[in-house]
Amino acid sequence: MANFRTHLTGGAVVAAVAAFASYGEGLSDAAETQALFVVGTVASLLPDIDADDSRPLRGVFDIAGLVAGFLTAFAFAERFALLELVGIWAGTWLFVSWPLRLAFARFTVHRGIWHTLLMALVLALAAALVADLLLGLGATLAWLVAAFVLLGYVTHLVLDEVASVDLLGRKVKRSFGSALKPLSLRAWPASLVLMGLAVVLVGLVPDPQPLLALLGRAGVQTDLLAAHWPRW
Repeated sequence: MANFRTHLTGGAVVAAVAAFASYGEGLSDAAETQALFVVGTVASLLPDIDADDSRPLRGVFDIAGLVAGFLTAFAFAERFALLELVGIWAGTWLFVSWPLRLAFARFTVHRGIWHTLLMALVLALAAALVADLLLGLGATLAWLVAAFVLLGYVTHLVLDEVASVDLLGRKVKRSFGSALKPLSLRAWPASLVLMGLAVVLVGLVPDPQPLLALLGRAGVQTDLLAAHWPRW
């Protein structure tokens, strides 16, 4: 398994190349390009949040706790004093970053459902939906966010598989095939849930025309996909 530094460096390099390509093609301006680079780099660390007490796991839950605490506090801004709001923020942060994180670690298995292409697809679709509906970025930029999430996530899986092959010793480690897989048969209930979620998200995501146009520029035939893209 590739270590944290390898994933961070590899994810950053791939995200940087993709970001420069996006800027060069006029798909994003300077500020958007920098944001996309950050998105791709962060996404390249996400698969390891299923590793107990890993850096990505702690980082994700710490940031999620800070954001959730801030949003929760301001949801009650008109009902509580400033010090009380700070207490709500701190309490929510501690709850998410400790007991919730430990519960997540308890019920997840490393190299399980989080190390699948299915999870990468679901997270990319969810990112497109959040970028469009919650952040108001518009369809084109929302699909770019989704693309960078997918790219970063898959980069992590590929690096894990590459690390499973010992070229000098000319042997394949036992972990080979456990990272870059379509879905997890061992966790088949979770895989079924993700499949259903992917179907739902496909019909809720922003207008697919910018995505189809981008694929068309890459030489992919999109007529059939455009004709049968579901919309809920």
